[in-house]
Amino acid sequence: MIIMKQRILLLVLAAVLPFFSSCSDYLDKRPDDQLDIDSAFENSTNLDRWLAYIYDGIPQFYADSNWDMIGKDATIPAKWISVGNQVCNYQTGNWTPSNGQIINFWTDFSKRIRSAYIFIEKAHPLTDVSQNDIDIMKAECRFFIAYFHSLLVMTYGSVPLIKEAAPTTNAEDLMVEQRPFYEVVDWCANEFYEVSRLLPVSYSDQANDYGRATSLWALAMRARLLTFAASPLVNGNPDMAGVVNCNGEQIFSTSYDPQRWRDAMDANKELIDAAEANDYELYEAPSVDGEADPYMSYFGALMLRRNQGNYEIIMPRTEDGAGWMDKKSAPRSITDQAGVIGVTQDLVDAFFMANGKVAISGHNPDGSPVIPNNGSGYTEAAFGQAPTASDFSSAPMTAKTNYFYNDPNGYSGDGKKEHVITEADTYNMYCNREPRFYVSVMYNESFNWAKTHQDKTESNPTDKKDVNFFVGQEDGKDGSDYPTAGYLMKKRIAPDYLGDASSGEFNKRHGVIYRLAEAYLAYAECMYEYSVSDGVNQYETNKATITEYINKIRRRAGIPEYGSTELGDLDAAAAAAKMTVRDLIRRERRIELNCEGGLSWQDLRRWKLAETELDGPFYGMNMDAGTRETFYVRTKYQDRVFKSYWWPVPQDDIDRNPNLRQLPGW
Repeated sequence: MIIMKQRILLLVLAAVLPFFSSCSDYLDKRPDDQLDIDSAFENSTNLDRWLAYIYDGIPQFYADSNWDMIGKDATIPAKWISVGNQVCNYQTGNWTPSNGQIINFWTDFSKRIRSAYIFIEKAHPLTDVSQNDIDIMKAECRFFIAYFHSLLVMTYGSVPLIKEAAPTTNAEDLMVEQRPFYEVVDWCANEFYEVSRLLPVSYSDQANDYGRATSLWALAMRARLLTFAASPLVNGNPDMAGVVNCNGEQIFSTSYDPQRWRDAMDANKELIDAAEANDYELYEAPSVDGEADPYMSYFGALMLRRNQGNYEIIMPRTEDGAGWMDKKSAPRSITDQAGVIGVTQDLVDAFFMANGKVAISGHNPDGSPVIPNNGSGYTEAAFGQAPTASDFSSAPMTAKTNYFYNDPNGYSGDGKKEHVITEADTYNMYCNREPRFYVSVMYNESFNWAKTHQDKTESNPTDKKDVNFFVGQEDGKDGSDYPTAGYLMKKRIAPDYLGDASSGEFNKRHGVIYRLAEAYLAYAECMYEYSVSDGVNQYETNKATITEYINKIRRRAGIPEYGSTELGDLDAAAAAAKMTVRDLIRRERRIELNCEGGLSWQDLRRWKLAETELDGPFYGMNMDAGTRETFYVRTKYQDRVFKSYWWPVPQDDIDRNPNLRQLPGW
C-alpha cells in the first residue's frame, strides 16, 4: 500500500490557464487549490476536477505553438529576444539547462503522472458514479500515464520510467534513474494497446464528452510513438553510442532494426482500420456541383468539430488558447491585432504547384532556389500572371464569407461563387500554387480576408482589402512588430474567432492533437522505410499501397495524384523533381501537417535532419523595401544555430538527483 499524506496541494493555482471552459465539453472543471486526499474521492465533482487537472497536461495546439517556431515552419520577431522570449534563444543556440525553458514537460508531467496513479488507487464507485464509470476513468488515467511518458521520452530521450506514485514528494523518494530508450517506448506502446481495449471508441453523450480520451486516442499515440522510435535519430544512430545511465546501461541502441519500422507500420494500420470502422474520414467541404472544395476542406479539417461534420479529428484538445495565436498572426491593420507570427520562406517554397509538381527541390548556399526542369511552371520572373479563378461554394461552416479568395461575394451567372485566387500582376512566386498554399500563407498584396470581413458594410459588402507589407505601411515594418520573413501564418486563423484583443478577451476553439491525415502519411512512410530496408526489399510489392495512402491526401488537397498522366508514379515524379522517393514522401507530410503543433519540427528531429536544416541562414522577402521590385527579393533575416536533438534535463533537477545524467552536449 502506497503511503499518502492526508492533504496534498493539487499544484494548480487560480492563475493557471482555463481548462476547457465551454459548457458543452466534458472537461469544464476547475480543481480546488487544496483537497483532502481522501475526501477528494468522495463526490463526483471532485473526481471530475482531479481528472481535469490530468487532462490539462495535454500541450496546447495554439498557445504552445513555440514548437513550430523552433522548426522551419513559423517565424517570430527578432525583438522578442530582448523581452526574454526563449524561442529566439533556441533558434540561435543560446540556451542551457539553467536558463528558461520553452517547455516544462520534465517538471509538469511527473506531477500529473503521480496524480493519475493516485486516482487509480483511490477512486471508487459513488452514489452517482457507477463501477463502469470508475473503470473508464481509471483507464483514462492509464492512458495519460503512457501519454506523458511518451512525450517525455520523445523530447528528452533519457527519462525515468515511473510505474507507481512515489510514496511522498520528498527528495529521497524521487531519486529515480533514467531507463533505456526502447524500454520506455515499449512499455508505453504496450500500455497504449491495453488501454485501447478498455476505453470506449466514443461516448454516448457526444456534446458533454467531446475531448474525452477514447480507444482511438490510445492507438493514435501508440502509432506516433512507434513511428518516432523507428526513425533514424534513435534507430541505428551511431552518434548515440556511449550514452549510459547511472548504472552504466546503454540508453540507445546503435543497431538498425527494420522491425521497428514494421511495428510502426502495423500500429498505424491498426489505427486507420479502427478509425475508418467507426466512420472517421478526411473532412471534405462540398461545393454546389457536388465536388469537394479543397480550400475549405483543408481549412475545416482543423477548425470544425465533430458536431459540425468533421470526422477527421481523432484527438482534440478542448478548449485551446487560440486567441493568442489569432492576435499575433492576424494583420496589424485589423483592429488590435499584432501581425507578427508568420511562416518561413522555406515553407512557402515547399508547397506543390496546382499541377501537383514540385516547384522547388532545394536551395543553394546563397538561399536561391533550385528549380527542377519538371514542367511545374514555377517561376520567380517578375509579375504579370493572368488571374487564376476557380468556382467553389463557401463551406457550410459559416454564412459570412469564404476567407481564401479575393472576391468572396461575387456571383457568376450560373449561381456559383467565382473566387479569384490570384489577381493579375501578382508576384509569380505565388501564382498557380496548390490550394493548401493559399490556406496556409498570407503573402504581400494578397487578400486580407479578416480586414475585408471587419470593414464590410451593408452598402459596400465587397470592398476588398489587401495586406500591405511594404516598409512603413499598415502591415509592414514599422517599429518592432512586423512579419519577419514577409509572410503571416494564415492556416490556423479565422475572422469569426477574432476576439477583443485590447481587453485580452479571446474567443476559443479546439486544438488538434491528432487527425486521420497524419495516420495515412505515417503509414505510407513506415511502409516505405520498412520496404527498402536491407534484407526486406519489398518496395516494388508495396509501392501501390504506399501511393494509395499518399493519394488520399492529395485527392482531398485538389491536386493530381501519383500514377496520373501528369505526374507518373512515385519514382517518375521524384526523378523529374531531382529528388528521392523518400524526400517526396517526407514533403507530402511537411505540407499537409505544416504549423500543426510542431509536427514538422519533430519530423526534422526524428529524421536526423535538424543539424543541417536548422543551422545556417534563413531567408524571406525584403521587409526593408518600399517598392514591389525591391520587396520580392530573397533576403537573409536570421542566422540560426542548431544545438541539440534532445531537450536538457533542468539543471535544478540534475543538482537534486545524483542519479540523473545529462545527454552529451549539455
